[in-house]
Amino acid sequence: MKRFLILVFLFASLPINSYAQESYVRLKDIARLEGERDNALIGYGVVVGLAGSGDSRKNKSTIRSISNTLKSFGVLVSDSEVNSRNAAAVMVTANIGSFAEKGDKLDVSVSAIGDARSLVGGTLLLTPLEAINGQTYAIAQGQISVGGYKFEQFGNTEQKNHPTVGIVPKGGTIERDNIAKMVNDNGKVGIVLNNSDFGTAINVADAIKGLGYQAEAIHSGKVEVAVPYKNKGDLVRSIAQIESLNVLTDEEALIIVNERTGTIVSGGNVKVKSITVAHGNLELSIKTKYNVSQPNNNIIGSFNQPSGSTIVTPDTKISINEKVGKVKQTEHETTVFNLVKELRQLGLSTRDVIVILQAADKAGAINGKLIIQ
Repeated sequence: MKRFLILVFLFASLPINSYAQESYVRLKDIARLEGERDNALIGYGVVVGLAGSGDSRKNKSTIRSISNTLKSFGVLVSDSEVNSRNAAAVMVTANIGSFAEKGDKLDVSVSAIGDARSLVGGTLLLTPLEAINGQTYAIAQGQISVGGYKFEQFGNTEQKNHPTVGIVPKGGTIERDNIAKMVNDNGKVGIVLNNSDFGTAINVADAIKGLGYQAEAIHSGKVEVAVPYKNKGDLVRSIAQIESLNVLTDEEALIIVNERTGTIVSGGNVKVKSITVAHGNLELSIKTKYNVSQPNNNIIGSFNQPSGSTIVTPDTKISINEKVGKVKQTEHETTVFNLVKELRQLGLSTRDVIVILQAADKAGAINGKLIIQ
């Protein structure tokens, strides 16, 4: 049995640093324009040109799709006459940007939905891509690029990555505009923060006011700006000017810990107050040996001797081996990075470091938020 002893002492007399990390960044790197968003597209298609690695006849939808495709070219073929594994039914997906125009190109993903073994060397036939409203926004077609392979011969299989999923680079062509509104229903330009924070929202509003615009932080994740403009060109220029601003962020200091994988991710400025960590091992060993005890001078059939019997007697030995513990003390305030580095130099594993970080957080020694995944 192993047991870890962790002692964390907090010196309350030390000054407490800010709970947040501050830095200057471009506004366009931490926020987006209200109404600016990608939209998902999806479609059903057929991949042809496979070298016998497509769907089998068990997939009736693939057989029917091949038959219907040939009918559109004037070739009448019944489902029973289609017997080829050079085709596969696939689902085609893509994302269309907020300000996409007709003729723009986009990448599409192709995924097999049947029992096809590989899409290597296949070509996606013309496939319409629809949005959630049922309208077609793009069409896709082209050669599939697969970052893997799968070869089978006489029961032997050699595979790398997932050969049933691929992409068609720039294989989609947008057929319908997807223009987002630059001004919301209130007649203002909305700036939406990627990570909501009241302090950052206030800083963004103050920075925009410095340009001469009226700006107000609506809540922790949104700032509205009143931008006077005569035409769309003036509005675009004003938005570009606002997005190029350098603003002061005020974000939480986070420590992400994944106990399953033993991963620790932390910001470089997450502070840890002065602590003392004692780490030791206690090994307890219990061994029991069973001995057989026989009575002395026991003569079978003799009535003059006292009766006796054979018994089993346990012999237990307990030994304790306590190794010399390792102690680490930080005299001054430090960062999580330095603390983890010092603990690893003591020979502690990543999982032991995670346990120590959890104990330090409970003691209030970490000026940040510890998130356990």
